[in-house]
Amino acid sequence: MKDKLSLYIHIPFCVKKCEYCDFYSLCDLSLMSAYVNALITQIESFRPVAKGRTVDTVYFGGGTPSLLSGEDMARIMDTVRSVFHIEDGAEISMEANPGTLDPNKLAAYRKAGINRLSLGLQSADSEALKRLGRIHTREAFESSFLLARLEGFQNINVDIMYAIPDQTKKNLSDTLDYVISLNPDHISLYGLRIEPDTPFGMEENIEASIADEDTQADMYMEAIAKLEAAGFLQYEISNFAKPGYACKHNVKNWKCKEFLGFGPAAYSFFDDKIFSYKKDIDAFIANPLKIENLVDTFEYLTLKSIATQFVMLGFRLRTGINVEEYEKRFYDDFEARYLEKMKPFIEKQYILRTDTGYRLSKQGFLISNYILSEILEFE
Repeated sequence: MKDKLSLYIHIPFCVKKCEYCDFYSLCDLSLMSAYVNALITQIESFRPVAKGRTVDTVYFGGGTPSLLSGEDMARIMDTVRSVFHIEDGAEISMEANPGTLDPNKLAAYRKAGINRLSLGLQSADSEALKRLGRIHTREAFESSFLLARLEGFQNINVDIMYAIPDQTKKNLSDTLDYVISLNPDHISLYGLRIEPDTPFGMEENIEASIADEDTQADMYMEAIAKLEAAGFLQYEISNFAKPGYACKHNVKNWKCKEFLGFGPAAYSFFDDKIFSYKKDIDAFIANPLKIENLVDTFEYLTLKSIATQFVMLGFRLRTGINVEEYEKRFYDDFEARYLEKMKPFIEKQYILRTDTGYRLSKQGFLISNYILSEILEFE
């Protein structure tokens, strides 16, 4: 019996691009109606693939999915349900920007089946929000959060960013205190990465305004301590949740479970293949079924390459690698392949033994990229 499937649906529209963002999105909202029609056509074309498969997570990412009208969200979700068998109680998540929500829209999203919201705060500091190019204020975020609670959303994530320009440890601590006071169910804490083709990436001396590596490490470790003291368990390098509120969709991705992506720039991992669509909304709207014009990358994965991904992503999780699960799935001896290379990190307690296998310590999370580059074998 095949595992349950996940779906990712890309909504590539924003009111304004943030200074740090390199995700595929546009600010021409006049294309939204045509895009939704094309998206529905693409989803419907997957009926043969969907046969016999149960979906247990759906994730709307972007861009800003909360720019969708309630009617368009309902049309998309009605199509998803008509094509795929959606499990009762499936996690259906949507990213949302503060300031794009109102009571009518939230009620429509709930009616359409959205049961998890991810709100992008990034910082509770007004100057930091302006520096990042965010369209909202702290007050707009709080209003959106409280409206969502009033409309019955019982699973809300808040995104926070650290290592942003001119941010101090106190700035970050104040933001964390503020978010904790609202009592969300999940908090994501991401370090800013300066990407080349972004306004930040093209800004001279941007690095000089960002805390040095030691300070960033302090920010991260102090944030972990504060969040865990407030009851948010760190279950992944950048993610913290109240008990029972870990993001099921992302956990499945980190465990290399199959997912299908829809829309330009979306990735899929399905039937031992990984493929993505071009970042080209015009081609997508013109003909969402003309695969030769849409596919950007396509690769058949060997069992060994999937196993490598499993280890790389599995070490992001607090639970780490379950050796028995690895060996049953990939017909390979985990310790024979990795133990010798892991020994230096085990001795320094960057990698810890568990009852079921191995995981990174909090200090190991800080240097996870280095550890993985030393132990993994890429084809």
